[in-house]
Amino acid sequence: MCGISGIVSKNNSVDSSLIILMNEIIAHRGPDDEGYLSYNSETKEISNYKRKEDVMSEHRCNLYFGHRRLSILDLSDSAHQPFHDDSGRYHLIFNGEIYNYIELRQMLPSDKYVFRSESDTEVLLYLYMEYGKNCLDMLNGMWAFVILDSERNLIFGSRDRFGVKPFYYFFDGSYFCFASEIKALLKLPYFRKGINPIAAFDYISTGRVQDNCITMFNNISELQPSGSFTLDLSNFKFIKEKYFTLSYIDKWEKFSSQKAKEYSEIIRNKIFNAVNIRLRSDVKVGSCLSGGVDSSAIVCTINSLLNKKSISQIGEHQKVFTASFPNTDIDETIWAGIVAESANVEWLKTMPTAYELMEDIEKLVYIQDVPFGSTTIYTQYRVMKLASENGVKVLLDGQGGDELFTGYSYFLRPYYNEMIRNLDFRSILNEYRNIGNSPVSSQILLRTLTISFAKIFLPTKLKRFLLRKKDQEINYLNNLLYNRHVMRLGISKLKEFSTLNSSLHDQFTFSSLGELLKYEDRNSMHFSIEARTPFADDIDLIQYVFNIPASYKIRDGWTKYLLRESMKGIIPDKIRLRTDKLGFATPEYYWLNTLKDNFRDYFTNDLNDYFKIDAIKTDWDSIFNSQERCGITNFWRFINFAIWKKVYGV
Repeated sequence: MCGISGIVSKNNSVDSSLIILMNEIIAHRGPDDEGYLSYNSETKEISNYKRKEDVMSEHRCNLYFGHRRLSILDLSDSAHQPFHDDSGRYHLIFNGEIYNYIELRQMLPSDKYVFRSESDTEVLLYLYMEYGKNCLDMLNGMWAFVILDSERNLIFGSRDRFGVKPFYYFFDGSYFCFASEIKALLKLPYFRKGINPIAAFDYISTGRVQDNCITMFNNISELQPSGSFTLDLSNFKFIKEKYFTLSYIDKWEKFSSQKAKEYSEIIRNKIFNAVNIRLRSDVKVGSCLSGGVDSSAIVCTINSLLNKKSISQIGEHQKVFTASFPNTDIDETIWAGIVAESANVEWLKTMPTAYELMEDIEKLVYIQDVPFGSTTIYTQYRVMKLASENGVKVLLDGQGGDELFTGYSYFLRPYYNEMIRNLDFRSILNEYRNIGNSPVSSQILLRTLTISFAKIFLPTKLKRFLLRKKDQEINYLNNLLYNRHVMRLGISKLKEFSTLNSSLHDQFTFSSLGELLKYEDRNSMHFSIEARTPFADDIDLIQYVFNIPASYKIRDGWTKYLLRESMKGIIPDKIRLRTDKLGFATPEYYWLNTLKDNFRDYFTNDLNDYFKIDAIKTDWDSIFNSQERCGITNFWRFINFAIWKKVYGV
């Protein structure tokens, strides 16, 4: 896990101080080492530098790469980046981990490639040299990398399939600049910093940007997950491609107990393999533990592996980290404690408070680059901080489990839609009779199904009217902003899915998971921690699960049916058979009402292009009082946007 940056100019030499500045801004992503490369695309002259003090400003170079290294595999200088082959033709900067690098290394012809390190970095470069861009199909892991091919005078870059690792860039036909974090690009003189109004509307109205390519900043784009690109340095032609599309099955199938058993056994084996290869590390490894099924599955799988063999990077007892909120309804300490006792771990806890959130809020907003969906991001921030304070450099986490295995209660809607669509009334009756096993009551289920039918059958204009009635905060948006972009509400808020797997696919590849992975990357990397997410990037597990029919994913009222069945005998039944769903929750309503006087000062008149500031100030108390008592509040997005605008000076 590292940080990468680069500046490429079509016609002009690049000031080397800019790449040094970019690399310094993301130094937290790689405090163990740094490296630079300069290149002249006309003369083909290449220079490598191990320290910023060595970078030569007088060279006429139109390309610079920068790298910050967080040493995880092969801690020696042999894995220093930028990494080049023996001929000096290829040069790689790489952020991420290729977990199956040992197996891939064995596939490379030994008479052609002589290894000088034990790193996945070297394996990745040689795979590209041997297979070209087709090497991407072979990778199991997370990555964002760029390779310079000096002979062909081009650069090739790629981002992992599901967006675990970030890649941001600016391209205007004269300059191509990229970095692992947006903040590094904001210091460049090649464009004017400003707010993207489309992204701003999306975030404020729905909680997330609805386009995987745009960001909150004008002129800065995000390379989409499963994206790759080439930049021909001879003519500056920039071409993007999508190299992978996740397939899924939409065919309804009657439930079979025998098939369910087979699916569960295979999933169990794939989870064990996914976790096992993500323990490959030359530094200490720990785990996040919320007390839910996903994180418990990770912790208990590691414990099962420990019972069979010694794992030096884990130690005798694995370290696990939990956020605790004593004396609140959302505290999961008791559940996490059951897992901690069962797995015999070293259990460490952090207890965030409202006043600590206020103290850290501007720093957290800066870390994240963009406004974020809820205060749960602060919980994750504190867990990463605790892990760093306890000497853990790699953390396994259950992120992606909800989107892969149907963890959210709203997946019940498309599941019932699918049963109705296929006239499977026996399954409908069975699920309704067993609603007590699900995270919702029968009353809530009927209400959500009513919403589902309304989304499917009501005219769009009426749906938008009802949405404004339901989400009152939308009425505080600037009228011009709302009227210009109201059609974008149909992308997420008004969309409904008729099948479960199509809904899961949307959440996994478009809606939910990508945002969560961004938050986790920034929080973990701020503390120089590599977060590993088996449920979000293990391609073997993910492809297998997405090609299982929906009838096996929710059963007898149980969400995450296959995960629960696959973890029999691995996690305690008290956890495996939990019916409630919390995750990294915070007492957000209480926190916001405790801090509402502190937040008032952020709502200044320079926000009038986005909000009705006078109306917000007039209705201040009633807005806070009307927020959801449990879960995520809508007005947090207004608060967070206001803080972000101040912090980034846009």
